[in-house]
Formats: sequence, C-alpha cells, structure tokens
Amino acid sequence: MKTIFEEIGEKISDFIEKNNMSQQDFANRINVSKQVMSKITNGQKATNIEELQKIADVMNTTVDELIKRKSRTNVIEEPILFMMEKTNNTKIRQHLQYLDFVMDEMIELEELSKATRGEN
Repeated sequence: MKTIFEEIGEKISDFIEKNNMSQQDFANRINVSKQVMSKITNGQKATNIEELQKIADVMNTTVDELIKRKSRTNVIEEPILFMMEKTNNTKIRQHLQYLDFVMDEMIELEELSKATRGEN
C-alpha cells in the first residue's frame, strides 16, 4: 500500500500532466525548488500543512481532498447523469438537466478563457 505522501505526489503529477505544466512551473507556484518538487511528486518528502495548503491552492482543491486516500469504489464519471437515471421526479430531472447544461457552459468558458490567454 502506498504512503499518503506517494498518493499526494501522484495527484500532483496527474495535475501537472493534465494542465500541461512542468514540475518547475508547479514548484515556482508553491515556492520550492525543483529538487524539492521532485521529492514531493515521488512521495519522498513529507509535506507540512503550509506546503499542503499551497499545493491545494494551486490545484484549486482543498487540503482534505488532497490528502484523501484513494477509495476502492467505482468513480462515477458523470454524477449528474447518474442522478438523473435514479429519479423519476420530472422536476428534479429538469433541474439536473439544467445543472448539466450550466456545468458544460462553465467548462467551455474556461477553455475559451485559457485559449484567449494562450495557455493551450
């Protein structure tokens, strides 16, 4: 079983990859050296609460989510669609459909914003 620090390192590595960043970019954002960043992503450095908060801020998450152990349960990829299948209430289905639409629009706006800033 992996240590908590190895799991945190994996989450950071996944974030870096998904956001087309380098370890150096991430290291700069949390104000550590590239060498320290490498140790963090490899799970070789125990991070303190201040570092965890900086990491969570960069990843736009909470410290709780960052340190949360991976569960062995299946992850629901589309929770809104999953919930829609579970309800027969027409009003709730309509609200969930609207929420799904709003979330899609937010994602599209974020992608447009990144493209405008030249981040893609």
